[in-house]
Amino acid sequence: MKSLSLVLVRFFFSASLLALVSPAFSQRLNYWVGGTPGMENQWNCPKNWSNYQVPNNMTDVVIPDVSSGSRSNPVIEHGVAEANSILLDSNAVLEVRQQATLVVYNGLTAVYRDDLKVDGILLEWKEGPQMPSKDIVQRVHGKVYE
Repeated sequence: MKSLSLVLVRFFFSASLLALVSPAFSQRLNYWVGGTPGMENQWNCPKNWSNYQVPNNMTDVVIPDVSSGSRSNPVIEHGVAEANSILLDSNAVLEVRQQATLVVYNGLTAVYRDDLKVDGILLEWKEGPQMPSKDIVQRVHGKVYE
């Protein structure tokens, strides 16, 4: 009976630990909210995101239409930004400036492709981060290379 109790305690401890740790390693949904004073359109400002974290390769990003409100569209000014996936709602705009690179691992969806303004580099991995192979779409200064 004592060994069964020990097994149950270990099981519940392991299950509890897994429940606490697994969200840290799972994909997250993050909405663009924008509008942080002085950094209204900055992608790299944590306060511009719904979960107060800049997206990374595990983040599914949703960028809504902010044209009717007081918020600003996101801009990636410089450096490398990552996202697992990005969904641009109708009339939402995402801008990647010349000194910036955006890497999207599992799909970028835009209702209107003109809402994606790329002056820098956009890399889309069609098969996911494990298999980059020949199915990479790269946009450099707005031109598509496959």
